[in-house]
Amino acid sequence: MIRFGFSVAENEAPPPSGFDLGHMDVRGDQGEASSRYRTPDQAMMIYLSLPLLMDGLRRFLPGRGRSFTTAAVDSSFSLTFRRGKDGSIETLHDGTVIDRSSAEDLASAVHTGAERFAAPRLPLLPEDDAGREDLEKSLDEFGHFVAQLRRGERR
Repeated sequence: MIRFGFSVAENEAPPPSGFDLGHMDVRGDQGEASSRYRTPDQAMMIYLSLPLLMDGLRRFLPGRGRSFTTAAVDSSFSLTFRRGKDGSIETLHDGTVIDRSSAEDLASAVHTGAERFAAPRLPLLPEDDAGREDLEKSLDEFGHFVAQLRRGERR
């Protein structure tokens, strides 16, 4: 089962900002990938990278496209999602498969990880922070999308 974790980099100075750098950790049945401890540093603008991931998956998963690659903001870290002939979705980093899962399981894992990241952190950002606004909007839209997948609806 695939799991996503998101965090703000330990060396980010206060006050919190929607442009803070952070990390993405992905663990699956076939491997794992992380933006941490890489040379060059692959920390990303986490509050802006999460909406790119969720918005991209919201377009890719119900479609017919063969693959989708999401890049992180201000980082070279990326993930590729590839649709199998059986409808399963492979999650890859640097060409290595991390997991194969259903669209619903993948979307649920991303949403769960994003919610766990956002719940304690978004209230710390100013209400008019662009990163906060983008992430709140994407979380809401992606949450509705995940609910549709769970009900078996296609957009």
